[in-house]
Amino acid sequence: MHKFVTLCLAALIAAPALAADGGFNPDGKAPPPEDQKDGYRAVTDNQKLTAADRLTQLSTGTWVTLQGNLLRQSGSKTWTLRDASGTAQLQIDDAVWQGQEVKPDDLITVNGTVLRHGKSVLVQVKKLHLM
Repeated sequence: MHKFVTLCLAALIAAPALAADGGFNPDGKAPPPEDQKDGYRAVTDNQKLTAADRLTQLSTGTWVTLQGNLLRQSGSKTWTLRDASGTAQLQIDDAVWQGQEVKPDDLITVNGTVLRHGKSVLVQVKKLHLM
């Protein structure tokens, strides 16, 4: 009985250490914009995608869906996404990653709202889907 309790406690303590942190992994190279292919989208099939070059025309708080590749991390919680039309700045909080690891050659879809800070425009990501 004592061995069983010890084994259960060890498994309980070790479980968080085995969980994946997720986030952006800079290994790999993003494909050129003209080679971006659609992936399996499942729940995002009915959502209209927003082109990155249209973000400057949208007002703060507008809900958008972007699909592309994360190129690089540009700040502590900001990343650059490129789609077929151009690039966009994303703000991604740690909880949004949900243990997913994303490389530049991975196609992703993000859902979020437009934020404006002076002349700069970024998307505050609420959901990130790895295609």
